[in-house]
Parts: sequence; structure tokens; C-alpha cells
Amino acid sequence: MARILLVEDEPLVAHMVRRMLERAGHQVDWAASGQLALERLAQEAQGFDLVVCDLVMPGVSGVEVIREVRRRGGPPVLALSASVSAQSQEEALKAGAQAFLGKPFEGQALLAQVERLLQGTPGAAGP
Repeated sequence: MARILLVEDEPLVAHMVRRMLERAGHQVDWAASGQLALERLAQEAQGFDLVVCDLVMPGVSGVEVIREVRRRGGPPVLALSASVSAQSQEEALKAGAQAFLGKPFEGQALLAQVERLLQGTPGAAGP
């Protein structure tokens, strides 16, 4: 079981992702904004095994969260975004995400990326 920080501002998406990850046996902490995620990371950055982070959020963006995770030497990051452009993928990966998954995504694709990252295998960027 891994401890995962889910950073997602859309409650329905967060609920769906959280349920999938919990059914796979993981403990999921949800931050509904980038600001809340930064606060959680400041308190316990090393307490998470993985961060799953939406890129586009009001206020503090997912890219800013990813940069802070990297600055702190935190866990791997899976970036999520409804924008599947090459520019979005490049921005997420340059910020420090190890993998990118475009929305909407299949549950199996999410779980495969999560398991890859938790095992220390670099993830692939994919729509």
C-alpha cells in the first residue's frame, strides 16, 4: 500500500480517481487546490510515496506544485491534464513530473502509471 497525495480541484474527478486508487489498495489524501497541496507537502513531503496532480487549477497551478515537490526532493509525480497538447506534456515533464496522463483516461491506464512510478520505473507520457 502506498500513500498518495491527489491534487485535483474538480470534486467529481477527485472522487473517481480516489476510489480507483483506494480499490487498488492505496491510501489517498486529497488536496482540492494547489495551495492546499503545498501546505500538505510542507507538513509532510516525505510522507507520500506519489503525487498525482492536475495541471490546471485556479490559484496555485499544478506546475507550481510539481516544481515544489521536486525542490523538496519529494516523491514521483504523475501529472494529469485535460489539455493533451505536446506543450502541456512538455511543461509538466520539465517541471519535474515523471509521467503525464491526459483526461479523460481509462482507469487501467491510471493504475498502470501509478504502479510504474511506485516501482521506480519511469512512466511514459501519454494522452
